[in-house]
Amino acid sequence: MLQPLVVGLGRSGSGLHLKTLARLAGRTGSTNDPLVALPAVGCDPRAGVLRLTATPGEVTVVTTLDQALEHVDPATAVVHVCTPPRLRHALIAELAGHGFRRMIVEKPLAGSRDELDALVRLRDETGLALVTMAHWTGSRLAARLRRLVRGGHLGRLRHITVDQHKPRFLRSLTTDGHQSALDVEIPHSLALALDLAGPAELRAAHCWDLRCEDGELPGMGGAHLELEHSTGVSTRLRSDLGAPVRQRSVVCEFDGGTATGHFPLSEDDDHAQLVITPVGGDAPATTTVANATGGVPGPGHQVFRDDALTDFLEGAYRGFLSEAPDATGFTLACETARLLCAAREHCAAAPLSGTGSR
Repeated sequence: MLQPLVVGLGRSGSGLHLKTLARLAGRTGSTNDPLVALPAVGCDPRAGVLRLTATPGEVTVVTTLDQALEHVDPATAVVHVCTPPRLRHALIAELAGHGFRRMIVEKPLAGSRDELDALVRLRDETGLALVTMAHWTGSRLAARLRRLVRGGHLGRLRHITVDQHKPRFLRSLTTDGHQSALDVEIPHSLALALDLAGPAELRAAHCWDLRCEDGELPGMGGAHLELEHSTGVSTRLRSDLGAPVRQRSVVCEFDGGTATGHFPLSEDDDHAQLVITPVGGDAPATTTVANATGGVPGPGHQVFRDDALTDFLEGAYRGFLSEAPDATGFTLACETARLLCAAREHCAAAPLSGTGSR
């Protein structure tokens, strides 16, 4: 078994990684195939004032890496790097210096081109097994979309539109981990678009301010990106962080029809939906429940379990144990980070929009 070390106990580290690790430990333990050794070790200098939701026995909390080393062996550990992007390279270099080799890094992989290049060199020089969080691309919904794209049953893929909207006022006003809305939701949708349609060039990007009665945050209101893929597909990525409602959807337009996918909106539910409508046809009025199979999805409205985060972490941990390098995933993470850097540079060169539009 592998013991988790979660560095950074904010929303990502505490609210997502620790909770998911507890589910994964329960899932694999119940099948007599234990994978995760609990308690995990959580490391954050603010640990004394943070409110953690983990139950006793699930996590040991420390405030420094030296303290963490008293509870975890680098040889059998997986480090979950959940700190802000601008702090990643220095932390990963420090962890590598202590002998940690298996790491799961929150998105985006790096905050600048220089940091990304330095991280790639560090990985190559020290033999790090780096996995970037990309549970959207590892989801069952994404797998069905990939089968549609590659199977050709709806013809050629022409356009992708991804919408990720949610009200994020409180977190944006009380934390400073992200420099702009580009770092919040866009990395998920960008990786998905690259996975479905191949390499791309940035055609347009802009961010806008987040405004409410408590203040104004430049660049945190939302983001809009447009891509042109080498395969001829065009993509629009839209994220409104001042939206009144949540939405996590992807629309793939083919020559022969449309596939509309809906990701689970939060940890409150783990079901995804996929509506496939051929040209000239209508989506069915009733919903059919479909199991996750290896076949190409057919027309209809499918509802299926899709606990993508737990599945992603299980795949990563099993990959660490088998010592199978995640070359494809790391390449995708680097492509995603480079396009994000291009988008940041593009937005920095243009005035911010005062308000956003979907």
